[in-house]
Amino acid sequence: MIKTPQEMRALTHDLSTSAWTLSAIGALLESGLAEQLCEPRSVDALAERCTTLPAGHIGRCLAVAVEAGVVVADGALYRLAEGALPFAQAPGRTALKGEIRANLMQALAFLDSANGTGPAPGWRHTNAALLQAQGDASSMFPPMFKAHLLATLGDLGGRLEKPGARFLDVGVGVAALAIAMCQCWPELSVVGLDTFDVPLSIARQNVARAGLTARIELRDLAIEELRDETAFELAWLPSFFIPAGALAAAVARARASLRPGGWLIFPIAGAPSGDRFRAVFGLINELWGGPVLSTPDAEALLKAAGFSQVRVLPGPPTVGPLLAAQR
Repeated sequence: MIKTPQEMRALTHDLSTSAWTLSAIGALLESGLAEQLCEPRSVDALAERCTTLPAGHIGRCLAVAVEAGVVVADGALYRLAEGALPFAQAPGRTALKGEIRANLMQALAFLDSANGTGPAPGWRHTNAALLQAQGDASSMFPPMFKAHLLATLGDLGGRLEKPGARFLDVGVGVAALAIAMCQCWPELSVVGLDTFDVPLSIARQNVARAGLTARIELRDLAIEELRDETAFELAWLPSFFIPAGALAAAVARARASLRPGGWLIFPIAGAPSGDRFRAVFGLINELWGGPVLSTPDAEALLKAAGFSQVRVLPGPPTVGPLLAAQR
C-alpha cells in the first residue's frame, strides 16, 4: 500500500523506467541494430550500418539494453546476449517487434479512452500501425506450433501437408497469422473471418503483397454466422476477442466447421503467477472485449460443445494457456 506521496512518485518512476527500457529494446529491433549485433560491433560501426538513429541514441539504447541483459558489452564492442539472438531475424524479430509496439500503443490508447478520446470498447482500434503490430506479434506462432506442438496432436501434421488442407482463422485481423500458416504449409488454404472493416482492408493488402490471394479467403463474417460444415483440419479461435455472450455459439460453430478428427486451438488470456500480473492481464482482456476464463472453465466450455481430447498444450509461462480440442 502506498502511504506517502514520495512512495507514489517512486512507483511511477520505476514503472516509467520499465516503459523506456521496453522502448529501447524495441528500437534495437525497429532500427535493424539487433541484426547487426549478432557480431560484436562498436557504436560507430553500428551507426554506419543503421542510419535511422544517430550514434548518440544508439549508444544510449545500448546502455539500457546492457542493463536489461539483452546486450553484452565487451569494452567498446557490443553484441546480443545469447538468449536474444533468435530475435535478430524473422520470424522472431517480426513477432517481438510487433508485441512491443502493440503493447506500448495499446497502453497509450487506453489512456486516451480514459479521457474520452480513445477507441470504442472491445477490439476497435483504427490505427494501422497498431493493428499491424498486433498481427505481427502472432506471426511466430505457426513455426513454433509446427516445431514444438504439432506432434502432440495425432495425425494433424500429416493432414496439414496434404493438398486440400484448410485452416479457419477466426479474428483474422491483418492476416499475419494466416500468411504465416500458408508459409509453413505450402498446401494449406485459409478462410479468415473478421467483422471489422479496418483490419480487413489492411489484410487484403497484406495477402496480395504476400502473393497469397489464391490461398487466403477473407470474409466479413462473425464465427457464429459461419455455415461451412466439416470443412477444416484446424481452427484458431482466440477467446479473448469474443464477447462472453457469443462465446458458446462461437465454439459450437467452430466445432461444426471441423472435419472429423480436426482440431481447435483455443487460446485464453492468462498470466504468470502473481496478483499483479493477473490484474494486468485481466485489464487487457477486458479491453479486448472477451471474458476472463480459467483453464477449467475453458475446458468445460469445449467439452460442453462436444469436443473430445481437450488438453492444455505446453508453452512458455509468459503467455496464457493454449488449449487444443479435437472433433
